[in-house]
Amino acid sequence: MSSLVAKIISSIFHPLLVPTYALLLLMNLQTYSILAIPINYRYIVIAFVFLSTFILPSIIVFLLLKMGKIATLEMQTQRERVIPMLIIAILFYGTYQLLKQTSLTSLITFFMMGSTLLVLVALLLNYITKISLHMIAWGGFLGMILGFAIRFNYNLIYLVVVLILLIGIIATSRLRLNAHSPFQIYLGLLIGTLGMASMFFLV
Repeated sequence: MSSLVAKIISSIFHPLLVPTYALLLLMNLQTYSILAIPINYRYIVIAFVFLSTFILPSIIVFLLLKMGKIATLEMQTQRERVIPMLIIAILFYGTYQLLKQTSLTSLITFFMMGSTLLVLVALLLNYITKISLHMIAWGGFLGMILGFAIRFNYNLIYLVVVLILLIGIIATSRLRLNAHSPFQIYLGLLIGTLGMASMFFLV
């Protein structure tokens, strides 16, 4: 894998895009609660989540770059990740609270709550090691699918296989760019997957 391809993969599957990708998937699950949501309303919710969990955080990170609070958009050091991650956690939590006020299925709001908690866990671990945010985010995506499938007895094995293969490609791209060590990659994936999946049995 070339560095250019690795950068493209890292950008397309950026952690901040995971809530939007997850919502797109959830909105297409053939469950009674999802089918009850009008099509037009689904698009509005997806657009809102995209705005609040990707566009707004991206703008704020860009402003932090212009203000000299971070050196690069990639935030290569642990220290410069702190403020952006705090802001992202606040925006994620705000998104969760707003979605909670709607008549949406609890699975969607549940995922946003889990995503907020994973950002906070990543922030704490950031003081110890530069954990992979890509792997925490995509591990959380995988954990949501696993937890949902096991708890509610849905057969999503093909989706799980595709996600595992995709995560492998993303992890390879992060290693190719020397963004993380293998330990940081595996730790992020483990925490994201187990953290989100366990919530289905603890909450």
